[in-house]
Amino acid sequence: MMPLALFAMAGCLAVAPKADRIEARDLAAAYPELAAAAGDAILAPAPEPGFTRIFRGPELRRLAARFGVQDPPDEEICVTRKTMPVDPARLLEAMKRLLPEARIELQDYSRQPVPEGPFHFDPRTLRGSPTAAIWPGWVEYASNRHFTVWAKVKLNLKVRRVMAVADLVPGGPIAAAAVAETLVEALPSAVPYAESAAAVIGRWPRVAVPAGGAIRADQLEPARAVMRGQTVTVEVAAEGARLELEAEAEAAGDIGDAVAVLNPSSHKRFLARVVGPGRVLVTTTPDGGTQ
Repeated sequence: MMPLALFAMAGCLAVAPKADRIEARDLAAAYPELAAAAGDAILAPAPEPGFTRIFRGPELRRLAARFGVQDPPDEEICVTRKTMPVDPARLLEAMKRLLPEARIELQDYSRQPVPEGPFHFDPRTLRGSPTAAIWPGWVEYASNRHFTVWAKVKLNLKVRRVMAVADLVPGGPIAAAAVAETLVEALPSAVPYAESAAAVIGRWPRVAVPAGGAIRADQLEPARAVMRGQTVTVEVAAEGARLELEAEAEAAGDIGDAVAVLNPSSHKRFLARVVGPGRVLVTTTPDGGTQ
């Protein structure tokens, strides 16, 4: 295949928009005898947008012999994939289908001719700011091939975020008073932000979130009976006697899980079974071990 710039395109034949291959029937206008004899026989891969496929004399004679056709044309046959200028109205239509609640202003777009096919955009690929965002997309052509396009847009879109009203730190559940739902001007994001306070309250932050920051879903973990670093109440059961002390959990766990805990006084580590929120149980055996 050769670049389009090397040829005058007026005499080129065009494959169908969905075609992946050049079939004999595609040459009907220039070589009707071959099209009639070979029909849907595949002759070559269909050209990519911006390229042509040239059937020259020697190849045409070989095809004539292969399909029993006489008198191939003297002129070479040029086959291309039809392209057209980008239609900004179609760009906007494709974007608004994805973000119907947004006001979108198209500021610029790619000017390279595109193949026939629908435009596609993914809101998660928007980059920049609401006043000047670059939105990459593609035209789908042939059998699920993609031709890249881009647009520069101004996007007026309100998105719901859960914001930290106070500093959130690991080691405890998030209280209702520490967060608030709000609408902010922002681009859609591939980052999974929390959108409702109900999805945040009671969960534990994995990392510190400063006041005023939007809370991401991946910054949270489910509330567990015991969290790593939490001060827990250790109940020790030994030969009918019970005592309690405080220790630091070195792992998170739910009820029934065994977790390592550290006695801050003796600096000894031991395993304990989680029996409730902030509570673990150690049972000693007659030989002085634990279970």
